[in-house]
Amino acid sequence: MNSRTRLLVATQASLWLLLATVMLPAASALDVSLQSPLTTVVHCPAPVPAGDLVIRAMVVIPAGAPEDLGIGAFVSDRHGRWFQQCRPGVLGPGNHAISIQVTANENFIGEPDHAAWNESAAALTAQAGLFLWSASGSHALVHIEGLIAVAAPDFTSLGLEGEDLRSRSMGTLRDLRLGGFAATDGLAHGRTGERWTLDLDPYPFPVNPYDPQQFSLDAVFTAPDGREMSVPGFVRQPMRLSDRGDREDARPDGPSRFEVRFRPRLPGRYHVRLRAHWQGAADSQETALPDLAVEGQPWDGYARVDKGDPRFFEVDGRFFWPIGLNLNSTFDTRCRDRLGTVLTPSRGTLAYLPRLQRFAQAGGDTVEIWMASWNLSLEWRGDWPGYFGVGRYNEGNAARLDTILDAAWALGIRVNLVLNNHGTASPSLDREWKDNPYNRVNGGPLDEPYELFTTPVALAGQERIRRYIIARYADHPAIFGWKLWSEINLTAVGESQRQRPREGVPLASNEERHATLVHWHENAAARWHALDIYGHGVTTHWSGDYHRPERDVVALPGLDYVCIDAYLNQRSNGQGESLADLIYNGTQDPDAGLGKYGKPLVVTEYGATFQAGTKDELEAELASAAWAGMVSGNGTSPMLWWFEWVDQGDRWKSYSAIRHFLVGEDLRGKQAHAAVLGATSAAGSIWARAWARPGRMLGYLADVAWACTGTSHVQHAAAELFIGDQVAAGDCRVEWWDADLGMVIANQTIHHPGGRLILKPPAFTHHIAFKLMRDTGAR
Repeated sequence: MNSRTRLLVATQASLWLLLATVMLPAASALDVSLQSPLTTVVHCPAPVPAGDLVIRAMVVIPAGAPEDLGIGAFVSDRHGRWFQQCRPGVLGPGNHAISIQVTANENFIGEPDHAAWNESAAALTAQAGLFLWSASGSHALVHIEGLIAVAAPDFTSLGLEGEDLRSRSMGTLRDLRLGGFAATDGLAHGRTGERWTLDLDPYPFPVNPYDPQQFSLDAVFTAPDGREMSVPGFVRQPMRLSDRGDREDARPDGPSRFEVRFRPRLPGRYHVRLRAHWQGAADSQETALPDLAVEGQPWDGYARVDKGDPRFFEVDGRFFWPIGLNLNSTFDTRCRDRLGTVLTPSRGTLAYLPRLQRFAQAGGDTVEIWMASWNLSLEWRGDWPGYFGVGRYNEGNAARLDTILDAAWALGIRVNLVLNNHGTASPSLDREWKDNPYNRVNGGPLDEPYELFTTPVALAGQERIRRYIIARYADHPAIFGWKLWSEINLTAVGESQRQRPREGVPLASNEERHATLVHWHENAAARWHALDIYGHGVTTHWSGDYHRPERDVVALPGLDYVCIDAYLNQRSNGQGESLADLIYNGTQDPDAGLGKYGKPLVVTEYGATFQAGTKDELEAELASAAWAGMVSGNGTSPMLWWFEWVDQGDRWKSYSAIRHFLVGEDLRGKQAHAAVLGATSAAGSIWARAWARPGRMLGYLADVAWACTGTSHVQHAAAELFIGDQVAAGDCRVEWWDADLGMVIANQTIHHPGGRLILKPPAFTHHIAFKLMRDTGAR
């Protein structure tokens, strides 16, 4: 390679970013001034069809143009993802008829990214044209006529014949890679509790690889115990996430391939077979693969509703009471506006990971994260960065969620994953319907958001994305559960829309909308359970407080746990003088409480009102919420909405306190119940509740005025706590805990003769917790 050739190659490879762009007028003839050594880009003036193309033009090179002048063709999608092919040789003076085929079989290269050129990339073509380059400085005028991109002829005329043509018509799986495959024994190898993968390249590659109607891949595993499990495959575009300073950049980093993820729970040998189907094929292809040999101990690290006491969660039989925070997004404008926090830059995983680390260090183990259009959604209107409209998914966000789940699991944190936020289906509240890709004004198939719950095209789209999410993320133990909607009552199918129908929208009766709400949840939950072999819980969510959920939706067998808000300004009938009251009543209210449904109740939003409150109020609520949730029999600690206020104010101690208190505790049991205790103090009223099991009581006392406003700071120096009138005789032990620091501050041993039992807590301000135990230590 001579010096000129080396320079030419370097120019092609590294100067592609230094572009001088020329747009041809509609007349399609122009004298273009070279901008070398920058690359000169000339766009086709007419609309460019998607799919296979031929780019044609007559290019006239004048005398005196650079001797190393080269030419190539490019295509790009609407977001600027660029593929190019350099025409061999150089252009000398004179006329050059240029015709460059742009098909999946041609050698087009992604620059500067490393995405593979295939049928899917070709289908997204939005721009095309020519580019010229030279290592020499020149402004010579190049005349270009008739530049156009036209649809390519059928592939049979583009060089495919024989075996290639048969493979394309019948479909074949190429370049299969099995994780842990050893040629020595002909087996793939894995370990229990660890992800095992296979990946491959289907040929032909589907035009839309996210549409299982065009191509579907499933792996069927037969476990050592004989159980057969079908795991869907998905397409994965490897992405490189990098810090651009103001945001996180996501760029392709290799060819797209189909992948299957599987996490074995039992040791032993698994039989594996693949099932692949191309659109138009009469039958699916079945392929037996080498067995998967799995080592390790039996493992089941997923959080699920406890079978023995379905008010709570368990992990592999062990009691699990999640301590949580709502990390719905990387930033919250309401938090900035109401509480004066600094808006966190929208930097994807770069914002999430350090926040997860701080939360884990404080004792937290569960967060809620939204797949919202501004955060981690996969499907949205195609003119937003990273999105491609209905039916194609945002691979940058998909990779971000992979990274967040991996980081969370390494820290011992699980994610309550919100699949749909209410604004996407609401015409009036947090209105995002105007930007929803299913909206007809954005090129979608629907006229109003109510149709998201009723029309076959919308339901089919939900099934596609459900399959993709299950395939990509369901094996991950960091998934706590699938939350179908946030604040479903604020959507077009919810109670707010039944009460306030929009003008011009066909009026469905209250009965019809309610039936739609129930039917949609029943079917959606059934499909999540059918596809998810790992058994994650499924839930949905209502705004306001525990009065809002439709009871027949709560009762659906497919909904494993119930998510609600606990905002004080939205309570009904004056219920709840404090957050502690509201949380307690959520399960224990004899008339409207949700405890009667025997499912875990999870408060995923609280924090004074939905517009926040005073900092004193929020401080008191943050300090008391987890304790109130524990003594109320909630399935988890309540999750505060105002996460930036917590993080930027270093307000983590409440999470550490409840974490230390609950070490070794178990709230489950058929006889376990909430108890209202009597407490007196000359300093003021005391809120007193406990969670009781035979031989053990976990309790919490709070100054009522402080719990309501956060402004009372009186000391309760001589309080008395009434446990009961008919407490059996025997020795008891009491531990008094600092509820702010999560540490024992006093121990008492009581030789109780039987009958009335009154405890005398040490002096406290704001609140105090206790453990009352029979001296046998029975739990």
